[in-house]
This record gives sequence, structure tokens and C-alpha cells, in this order.
Amino acid sequence: MSADERMHRFDPDVWSWNESWYLSWIDLDGGPVGFFRLGLLPNQGRAMLWCYVHRDGEWLGVDESRLRYEDFDLTHGFEYDRFGLRFGWRPGTPAATFSFDGVVRKVAGPDSGALTALSVSLHATPTTERFGTGTGHDVGSEAYPSSRFEQSLMVAGTVTAGGPAQPVRAGGHRDKSWGPRDWRVAFTLGDLQSEHGQLYFVGAPQLAERGGGYLRDASGMRHLACVDGVIPYDDAARSIASTRLRFVDEGGAPVDVEFEPISPSVSFDMAHTCEVPEHWSYWRVLVEARVSGWSEPVRGWVEASRYGCS
Repeated sequence: MSADERMHRFDPDVWSWNESWYLSWIDLDGGPVGFFRLGLLPNQGRAMLWCYVHRDGEWLGVDESRLRYEDFDLTHGFEYDRFGLRFGWRPGTPAATFSFDGVVRKVAGPDSGALTALSVSLHATPTTERFGTGTGHDVGSEAYPSSRFEQSLMVAGTVTAGGPAQPVRAGGHRDKSWGPRDWRVAFTLGDLQSEHGQLYFVGAPQLAERGGGYLRDASGMRHLACVDGVIPYDDAARSIASTRLRFVDEGGAPVDVEFEPISPSVSFDMAHTCEVPEHWSYWRVLVEARVSGWSEPVRGWVEASRYGCS
């Protein structure tokens, strides 16, 4: 197992030091989609967890901010098994495994507010080498360096919630990061998944970034820069209106993208991420998108931190 898959040395004097594992998947046959994030905060003695699944028109999920750091087994990736909640990520060759078992709440859709058991079992096989996108801005030190990497995946397995297991055959994305983490910044990211490609972008207006990312398809991976378009935010609904963006690759070739939300958003509690708690709107929504050169509409995510914007 690569050293970067493990927990890194952390600066004991940095309150916000965060080691993060993130995984998302978009089923390519119209089935379940979901995402997971674990952030370990060793200097606070706690961890934060997001695990959400959208299927059959409803969101299911859990947002835990105060899991005890000492309850995690970090021998191989990570594992947690306490108080009726069990989840883990185990790196492997060629596929890593992800599992989640627990009781979660229906947060949007029919029977909203009810509790249900959720079980997720996935195998994540890389479709690219690990790479950096240059989207991280938190800075470590010479003694305690910080870094991040990302990776495209094919994901297969099952999701079970209140009925028979539903198969998953999905395009996926993961990242791993470690270092100081200041969440108090506005940014938006998008991740669009097709049968044979992925378009990923991120921008942070407060950091003077219009936006950029990459397009992965049969020809390889091309870096993109956003050159036109504005995302129309609907802060009251914690969502967006229909959006058109234009990107160009390194050779100047245009890539046009259109997307619109197809689900309610899921919101996250961010106040606890600040040493002096501070609340702002932070959410993720499922979208349908069209990308120039792709033959069919695809699904994907748009996530936004609206710090200082609303």
C-alpha cells in the first residue's frame, strides 16, 4: 500500500489539520449515485463523515461531525465500527473496497424524515494514475508537508436500503488530501461522468480563479480552463438554475457544457469546521449535463460553498 494512502504525520500545532478520504460515484445505467467523505482531525480528537446516496427519487444519508478519532483503525486505509455504524476504505490491487452499514435518514423525497438501514458495498478500480489538479490551496510546512491527489475510477457493487440490493455500475472519482484545511472560502466544483469519459472542474472566486479542471476521454486527459459562462446560483433553494459554460483545452479547442439540477440539494453543517464556529450555505446537487462531443446526456454533481456570498 502506498504511503500516501495511509495517515500522514500531522502538525500538532495546527488546529485544522485534516486527513481526508473522498469517493463519489454516478451509476451509468440510471441507478444509485452517492458520495462519501471522511475527514480525520487529530488535533481535535474527532472525525467528520458525509455519506449520501440518491436513488429512486430520494436522498438518504448521514452527516456526522463528532466521531471520536481514537475509534478509527488506520492500519489499512481506515475502518470504523461503533454504535451501530460501520464503514471503511481498504486500498487494494487492482481495486480498493468501500463499505458502509448504518441507519440513515431520508432527507429528501417521499417519506422524508424517516429512518432506514443503508448498506453500500463497492469495488473501485482506477482508470487513471493518481494525479494532481492544482485545486488545493491549504499550505503545510517543511516539517509537516501537505498535499493531495485525485483519481478517476470505475465502481461496481450494490446499494441496499429498505428493499432488494440495487446494482451499481458507475463512473467514479476519489481524492485524498492532508494538511491544514480552511473551509472559509467560496468555491464550486462539478463532476460529470459518462460511459467513456469524465469532465471535472473547480473554481474559487475569492482566490481569483474563474475555473478549470480536466476532460478525460479516449484520447487521454486534457486540462481545461473556463473562458465563458456564469453559474446562476439560487441561494434560497441552495441550488442553481440551468447553466452554460465554455472551456478550452491546452490547444485552444472549445468544450461546451450545459447542465441543470435534477434533484433537491443536500446541505452540510460547516460551522464546526471553524475554531470559532461560523455558519454558511454549503451544498451538493445532482445534475443532468450535455458535453460537446459526447453523444448522450450524462449525470453528475455540482457542489458549492457559498461562504461570504449569501
